[in-house]
Amino acid sequence: MTWETDLSRVDVYRAAREAMPFLMVGPVTWDVFEDDSKLPGGPVSFAARTAAALGARAHILTGGAEDASLTALAGHTVHSVKGLATESWSIYNSSSGRRRLRLIEHLGRMLSPDDLVEGWPEPRNLFLAPLIPDDVDVLSFLDRFSSAAAWVLGQGLQRQVDDEGFVYHPAEPTELLLNCLSLRTSLFLSSDEIASWSREAIEEVAGRCRQFVITKGAEGLEVKMSGDTYNVGAVSAQVVDTTGAGDSSAAAYSITSAMGVVNAGQLAAGYGAMTVERVGPAPMPRWPEIRGRVADSLAAQEASSLTDGQERLGRRAFRIAIANQKGGVGKTTTAVSLAASLAEMGQRVLLVDGDPQANATSSLLGRSRQGASGDGLYRVLLDGESVSAMRVTAGRPGLDILGGSTALAGAEIELVGLMARESKLRRALDEIDSQYDYILMDCPPALGLLTINSLVAADYVVIPLQCEYFALEGLSSLEQTIDLVRGSLNPSLDILGIALTMYDARANLSAEVVAEIKSHYPQTLDTVVPRSVRLAEAPSHVMTINEYAPGSPGAIAYMDLAKEVHRRLAEMG
Repeated sequence: MTWETDLSRVDVYRAAREAMPFLMVGPVTWDVFEDDSKLPGGPVSFAARTAAALGARAHILTGGAEDASLTALAGHTVHSVKGLATESWSIYNSSSGRRRLRLIEHLGRMLSPDDLVEGWPEPRNLFLAPLIPDDVDVLSFLDRFSSAAAWVLGQGLQRQVDDEGFVYHPAEPTELLLNCLSLRTSLFLSSDEIASWSREAIEEVAGRCRQFVITKGAEGLEVKMSGDTYNVGAVSAQVVDTTGAGDSSAAAYSITSAMGVVNAGQLAAGYGAMTVERVGPAPMPRWPEIRGRVADSLAAQEASSLTDGQERLGRRAFRIAIANQKGGVGKTTTAVSLAASLAEMGQRVLLVDGDPQANATSSLLGRSRQGASGDGLYRVLLDGESVSAMRVTAGRPGLDILGGSTALAGAEIELVGLMARESKLRRALDEIDSQYDYILMDCPPALGLLTINSLVAADYVVIPLQCEYFALEGLSSLEQTIDLVRGSLNPSLDILGIALTMYDARANLSAEVVAEIKSHYPQTLDTVVPRSVRLAEAPSHVMTINEYAPGSPGAIAYMDLAKEVHRRLAEMG
């Protein structure tokens, strides 16, 4: 697994901007210590400080905070529900060095979507921070904002309170916690909170959510995602008060998750360290002030994926052509969304835009950057330029693009007179192959030399197919072309799978088409991508579906598709 090692190149503030609108929900508390001193606290207080330092402006729903300081929430749009008690906790230091928590007073009822202020924007990201099961109606928020990416602090779902108010943790995940998990939900828990869980329980929880982030104090954090485990070391710190460290880490990770697992994890470790050096929810330094310290602390640490198949012999990239000679099947959407999802999973991805329409390039770069970078593939094929010179970063960690433009329409004719014209792209990619985990090629909706170049360069083909009448039309021609390429130019070429797109659950025809395709093509991928307005809108905002509507059915489906492709290739060795 790869990531951006030069943290000065990580665009934290862009990631924070793209995370908004960001809705936080949870109580502001009084934390009472053994000497009877007290400080304002609660997860949203620490999360709000971190969000402000990262340049994110959240909408915050809290309750019972009339007599508690709301200073920590400054700079955000805040609604504190009136008439609720201020949740209060006693904090005791036990002889073992661990803290014991005792609930003195709770809100009196749960915060729910009905408490939201009319006119607040629909959130792109939903940060739910209960402290006990009875203070935030997590399930209702998840149901109300079904298109948002959900980030859940699991401590409040896992805590139980005894008759004296002391907190204890059950030996297994609670039913409430399990009910809150889905493939759009990311869960945060500390290693202490899951210390008594069985390995099977941990893996079950990880398999039921998008990401399972386990904070481990001085050992950093661990992220379980898509069957992989990523470890990020802690940033060294002078510990003054450990209260809120996990909350700050969770906020930093969720706000900057678009940077990828490891870079977001590094930043989360940094803000966790900043928290323990302060008392209470104090103001946090902005990213440039701590970047060097984070980099120095992590320089000797290796963040690595522990999944079988991740360390492949020779580190050769998986090369996948996204091809269908029929237009309007979601081919470019699949190429861009699959590339972005793989990059978000921590893979290093190069997307090659081989379609003269250049929609993949404009989707990732926008029209302004496309002009300067769109001739990349043309110059590689016709002028002999190297891929390393022509590729550009797509503005997302782990994702580069070799851009396309309308000039490629002429390339079909210009290539005809060249020697070894079918192998131009393969030889160019050979030079940079080891620098990536995946190379995806978006082919034009035709079976000309541009598509042939991609098929000759590829190991596998993914064929997007819409779940509509005449879906199989033209597929036989593509299969014949693949057979010809396999027979004379690329004997190892194989069809990885058919990706079903534009599924309409309301139409009986879609289900019939899926059944027919699967009956004819057993290699059809299990994931079915629904028809989605959000998928159509995302490119106009120069955003991937993961950025534009991270919790939407389309985003979830393409993340599932990326996981399935990754898993299938790992199983194939």
